[in-house]
Amino acid sequence: RWIGRSSERLALTGEVDGDDLHAVLASLDPTTGERLTRAQGAPKVPGFDATFSAPKTVSLLFALGSPEVADEVRAAHDLAVERTLRVLEDETARARRGKGGRTQMSAEGFVATSFRHRTSRAGDPQIHTHVLVANVVHSAEDGRWSALDARPLYGWAKTAGYLYEAQLRAELTSRLGVEWDRPINGISDVVGIDREVVWEFSQRRQQIEDHLDERGLTSGRAAQVAAYATRQAK
Repeated sequence: RWIGRSSERLALTGEVDGDDLHAVLASLDPTTGERLTRAQGAPKVPGFDATFSAPKTVSLLFALGSPEVADEVRAAHDLAVERTLRVLEDETARARRGKGGRTQMSAEGFVATSFRHRTSRAGDPQIHTHVLVANVVHSAEDGRWSALDARPLYGWAKTAGYLYEAQLRAELTSRLGVEWDRPINGISDVVGIDREVVWEFSQRRQQIEDHLDERGLTSGRAAQVAAYATRQAK
């Protein structure tokens, strides 16, 4: 679905239409086909993917709980994504202007889409949402459309993850009385779900660890490379 404060400015609401999405990613008005920015041609970088993924224990609560519990988990996840995106818009929506994008101007918000998924590529329960932010923003200062200055967005990536996790915990505690382990790097697990159950539904993690073991590697960088090397194509 369409989200972001500037989407409605382009008459983009509700379910995403593929043609409209392709137009926006090419910096075109989806209604008129006219170019939104003064740049010649489509942007080299059409957009940015911000992914919000619930902890595995939350995904198991969603997948294995009753329909009523699953509905509450889904609603809590969606609200956490929505509220985190509002903060990102406040803090990182900036337009870049001039040669080399040297001039930064404030922007209204994002033109973005939200795609929620229930599983990982390996088919394990993994509730997560991809927020695709188009590389175009509407400046609040002069009313022009420009490319998005993505530097603040990257700078806020880790903080946004912490905010999403904290909001998710607050919502699930309020809605379902969920209790949590102590947060580590901003992430907590639901108390009461056995680690063997978590491992059983973590095929991607197993693939990555097997890849590391075969090569005798342990670093975070090696784990990142292993994640790409073992990932199934879509």
